[in-house]
Amino acid sequence: MNKNKFEFLIWRFFEFIVNLIGFKRIPILARIISGIFFYIIPIRRNVVVNNLRKAFPDKSDKEIKKLVRENYYSTSVTFMELLILSRSTEEEILNMVECNDVDLVKNRIAEQRGTLFLTGHFGNWELGAIYMGIVAESQINVLVKKQRNIFVADWMTKLREKFGNREITLGVSVRELFKTLSQGGAIGIVGDQRGPKDGIRVNYFNQPTMTFEGFAVLALKKKVPILVTLGRRTSSGKYAIDVTEISFDNLPDNNADAIKELNQRYMLILEDSVTKAPEQWLWMHNIWKYQ
Repeated sequence: MNKNKFEFLIWRFFEFIVNLIGFKRIPILARIISGIFFYIIPIRRNVVVNNLRKAFPDKSDKEIKKLVRENYYSTSVTFMELLILSRSTEEEILNMVECNDVDLVKNRIAEQRGTLFLTGHFGNWELGAIYMGIVAESQINVLVKKQRNIFVADWMTKLREKFGNREITLGVSVRELFKTLSQGGAIGIVGDQRGPKDGIRVNYFNQPTMTFEGFAVLALKKKVPILVTLGRRTSSGKYAIDVTEISFDNLPDNNADAIKELNQRYMLILEDSVTKAPEQWLWMHNIWKYQ
């Protein structure tokens, strides 16, 4: 048996176990799983610690350690929720989420001039994309980077497209993205990945941070609204999604400067959400590799 098949068998085993215990018992299993990865198999723990120290320099070592532990727990919950979503109904997904401005989402979609949904690795971003497609009664074309494991990648594709969304793989022709927006379609982008060394430099938690120009180029070229949707897990286990429209007011005349400013406006919105629930962002990502 090759590595990919073995990994996928483990994935399916966890899918069976999580669906067996049910959504309400996920926190119990998440405490156990996250404890194993925190204390015994500390995957990327140093990255998480270093990132949190940079973002929150006023926190003590004790506070940072507690935050790291909670971050592992939150990541475990998110992973297990994905396994539940694979067998969830539309009604169950709608019951998992509350959104502060559904009307704004519906109105922008209804205008049929194209819409950009921008999110980050915060809370459960996969659930957010599925929910937005359902509540807006419209297909969200989600831009994704395929998993290395082809079996897991196929499983994720089925999940993302189960309720009508469509997966677009990174590397697809930019012309295809422009075409989707020109036809009044919606594109979903997770915009907080680390950009290249020569990327767009903005400020995030008072750190110089490299980002990609992608979403800003699309938005400026097609003059489409940008809706930042970030879902925070609440104490009830449900999600509260905040929708914020990025303003195009007072952008620099120079296109390169306008692209940078839109990136900065997005990162400020993201930072505000992460500050309120720092344990729910994916700090395992080495966002500040290039400084």
